[in-house]
Amino acid sequence: MIKLSPTSWVAITLVAVLQTAALAWMVYGRVSLLRDGREIVAEVIPVDPRDLFRGDYVVLGYTFGGREIPVPAGTVQGDKVYVTLKPAGSDQWEVVGTSATLDPPGDPTHVVMKGIVSYVSTPATTTEPPKASVRYGIESYFVPEGTGLALEQQVRDKKISAILAVGSSGDVAIKALSVDGKRIHEEPLL
Repeated sequence: MIKLSPTSWVAITLVAVLQTAALAWMVYGRVSLLRDGREIVAEVIPVDPRDLFRGDYVVLGYTFGGREIPVPAGTVQGDKVYVTLKPAGSDQWEVVGTSATLDPPGDPTHVVMKGIVSYVSTPATTTEPPKASVRYGIESYFVPEGTGLALEQQVRDKKISAILAVGSSGDVAIKALSVDGKRIHEEPLL
């Protein structure tokens, strides 16, 4: 049996407390985003890939995540960007602008979402801003076993919307999916 000194026990206890605190902070961040974030409903567009190793999930695309989003000059793949959206009809959101820094929206109907640039296209002229594809971390949603294929069909038929929680920091999470305005597959807080 290995005997540990009191200093070793203090170090082990400190590491355990720090790891527990870090895990609790991550859980608290997710729960507070889902509970307190501004709720918006966004139409989803069909995306086709499937992964047998990740279980049942639905792949979601959004009009504000396509390759047509103008981004600040000098933006490269992997950069963090803040995308300001405005309502553009029922469950539809339109990009108003992007920034490399978090700027609060000037209009209370607008929301700002934090994303990561996954692809940047070079503009045709020097007067045009570069355009990018942005991922927000809300592009897939895990669902109960056996329901993924049916939900993907409803996405292709444009019957599903995503209910998103958007925090003041720009963080975003899927709160639920809805079909014809009825919530299905609520994300549990814990």
